[in-house]
Amino acid sequence: MMIWDWNLSKPSESIKKHSGTWDKGIDYKQTYKMFKEDLQKLKNKELLYEDDYKRIAYLITFLFQLRNGCRIWEAIAGMINIAINIDNLNWNERITVKVRTQKRKDWEFRELIIPKCIKKEDIEMVRDVFLDIKKEIDEKLTMDEKLKAKKKIVKRFGAWLYKNYGINTHSLRYAYVTYLGEHGIPAQVLAKITKHKNINYIETYTQSRLAKEILKNIGDLDD
Repeated sequence: MMIWDWNLSKPSESIKKHSGTWDKGIDYKQTYKMFKEDLQKLKNKELLYEDDYKRIAYLITFLFQLRNGCRIWEAIAGMINIAINIDNLNWNERITVKVRTQKRKDWEFRELIIPKCIKKEDIEMVRDVFLDIKKEIDEKLTMDEKLKAKKKIVKRFGAWLYKNYGINTHSLRYAYVTYLGEHGIPAQVLAKITKHKNINYIETYTQSRLAKEILKNIGDLDD
């Protein structure tokens, strides 16, 4: 499979610290089910407009992001790679794709896996949407123009998600982190899966979530 580099970030780019406002505390299983059901509803209806196909492409991308706990551009880049290589993939097996990890100075690649609910015919249906996104980047002549185009695409995806579901893209990433943490996955492994360079950050986040759950659910003797 040919790997395309759609990272478009500079090695010296600073890594911003999040204030915590991105974490909406969404439930991984409920969100996965919601996206999956909404995707199926769209697939079952008669698709008359270009926006119908875009909605399907967005939902596939967000399912992809949620399933991998990745950043939104990593998910978009992964879907572009899949759209490009669709006929070269073995769809009888689990499909994985490599993308460059965002916000890392070492230009590391990470592997993403397609959710089982997403089939080849789903990608074929919206392949042109992802190829058009690729074209938005290709048409730009300079790296600065490409970076601006990338930010515009990311903003467009984020705005759609917030408008339709009231959540932001980064909350999907941490829904997966929380889900794995609840299943006893060690922080070191979580950091490897989600490509967090700072293990302490993962430990602090998962411990804070656990502390909130303990405070909420353990201690009342009134029942």
